[in-house]
Parts: sequence; C-alpha cells; structure tokens
Amino acid sequence: MGIWSEIVDRASALLAFFPPSPPTYALRQQESGALSLQGAFVRGRARRAEVMQLDTERRRGGGGGETIVAVYVSCSSRSGRKPKTILHSHGNAVDLGIMHSVYCHLSEHLGVNVMGYDYSGYGWSTGKPSVRNTFADIRACWKHLVEEKGTDPRDIVLLGQSVGSGPTCEFAAKLGDDLGGVILHSPLASGVRVLKPTVSDRWPIWLDIYPNFKFVEDICAPTLVMHGNEDRIIHISNAQLLHDRAKNPVPALWLPGYDHQNLDFSPEYLPRLEDFFKNLENKK
Repeated sequence: MGIWSEIVDRASALLAFFPPSPPTYALRQQESGALSLQGAFVRGRARRAEVMQLDTERRRGGGGGETIVAVYVSCSSRSGRKPKTILHSHGNAVDLGIMHSVYCHLSEHLGVNVMGYDYSGYGWSTGKPSVRNTFADIRACWKHLVEEKGTDPRDIVLLGQSVGSGPTCEFAAKLGDDLGGVILHSPLASGVRVLKPTVSDRWPIWLDIYPNFKFVEDICAPTLVMHGNEDRIIHISNAQLLHDRAKNPVPALWLPGYDHQNLDFSPEYLPRLEDFFKNLENKK
C-alpha cells in the first residue's frame, strides 16, 4: 500500500464509517451449533434467518483477513423459477441488528432471497472499517452465494445503500456480464463529491474514495439509481451523475420530498423495485 493510499484510507475511516457502538445485536450460538442474532430490532421472521460468519480473503494493497457476520433470508419461488437474490451493502451508521428486519421485508414483498452483511469493524465483524476491507467483505459474501448456495451470478442483484454504493459499484464493475443487476439507493458519486458536489473531474482519483462515477461506466448489468431531492447528507447531484454515466441505466427513481433516511418509506419505492425485478425476469 502506497503512503498516499494509506493516508486516504485512514482519513476515510474517520470520515465515512460510524458503526453503532455497542452493536445493536448479540451473536449467539444455539445448542444445534447454528448462530442467531438477538436484539431489540430482531423479531418475528428475522429470528429464523440464517446467520453465518465468513472469512475474507487478504487483498493485494490491503484489506481482508477478517471474519464478518452475514445473514441470509430465503424466499420460496412464486413463479416456479428460482428467485433472484439481493446482496445488500448497508449504509453507514447501522448494523445487522437494525437491517435484519429490512431484509425480511424486502424478501417477503419482492419474492427474493436477501443476503446482507456487516462490514469489517461493524457489529460483531472483526477488524476496522476501511475502504479496502469493504471490497474484501462483499467478495466473501459473493463467494458464499455462488459456491456454497449455488446461486447463478446472473440471478444476483447487488444493492448498495449510501456508503454501501462504494463496494457495490467497485465490485459490479469487475463482474462483466456475470451479474443480474445493480440498485443504488441514495448513492455517492465519490467521497469528495459528498463534501463538494461541484468538484472538477480533474480531482485525482487517488485522492478520493469510492469513485463510483468511474465504476458505473464499466457496469454491464442494468443499473437502477434512486434518490430523494431533500437529501442533505448526499446531494442528489451525486445520484444524477451516476445515472448519467452508467453504462446500462434503467429509468431512475427521483423522489421529491424524501431525504437520506426515509427513501424506502415512499409509496413508489417497492413498486419500482418490483418493476426492476420483473424486467430482469422478462429478459431471460
């Protein structure tokens, strides 16, 4: 890892990652040996989801070598076809204790499997949060889906929310046609563009984090961007830039009156996701 890369990585850890402390859930091992999450936000069907720990591979240039916690919510097929699978990368100040019920909600309403995970340093995942660790984290989940669950890569949709758009876009750009789709929920165009949306393209990539505006140019899969125009954390211009530069965009969802925290409360949110998945099925 070069000196500038290390400085940027350390700075990003201070500016971009705020894991809940303490974690909002406890990790328990049942008599059967199976893992479970326990906490105030883990209720109902969420208690029945599969919980696992995954080792992340060390990456050239840094990152990896940790053990992360992940959950998998399965869904029976509604159409006789194998359901799609969402691999969800969550936002900044949450962990699986908070997101667990969200995954169950998405699974039930969309008829899909959902896998989510805590980044290194979040929840009960080991290590410290960093850009490079998130790249290793998402790959460990992908490997589990493909190799252990036997999921066809073209049946996987990567969904990145807020800071989760970073590992989502970086990894999607590497997958070529071996990916079903990408959904970007309140995404950032890059770390610098969150701080200053009008920054010039001449700003060097090596002094930025998560340059998603570059990554989306290489994402072959259909890409849906969703953002609220009242977002005061990540300006909507970030999402507009991603949509404009995406290699394979589908009609975006711009939601007047919604901000960074309540986009999924819009009555248009789930129907737009349903349309996205229906279109993926129709392309088969």
